[in-house]
Amino acid sequence: MNEILIVKCLSDNYAYIYSNKNGDAFVVDPSEAGPVIDVLNKHKLNLKFILNTHHHFDHVGGNFELKEKYGCKIVGSKKDFERIPGIDIQVSEGDIWNFDEHNAQIIEIPGHTTGHIAFYFESLKLAFTGRSEEHTSELQSPDHLVC
Repeated sequence: MNEILIVKCLSDNYAYIYSNKNGDAFVVDPSEAGPVIDVLNKHKLNLKFILNTHHHFDHVGGNFELKEKYGCKIVGSKKDFERIPGIDIQVSEGDIWNFDEHNAQIIEIPGHTTGHIAFYFESLKLAFTGRSEEHTSELQSPDHLVC
């Protein structure tokens, strides 16, 4: 079953885990590894990718530990490749990143940081922005979830 799990991290942050029917998953902006690992174990999920919307520590702090434990790939902005720990796949405005049968359009949303990006999955009616209060008006509607 396709599912989105919300994971509380640090004192006031959240990471988001998306999983497909096969139990493969990606996590968005893991500020720390421990809570993400706990949820992955509880739901018996296999972490394949980490998606980073920008380079700030409260969005990338769990990258190295998760990558070491699961052998997953880290996806982030080409503009932030020197600042995102462990980045493997660099994406830019207009690129398409694929997970399972779902394509994410990469949208650059600078303002919070110069390399800030959103992952917009039209087929899921879902956008991961990293900062939902900024630069997401074109994606927000009653039919879309912006995280």
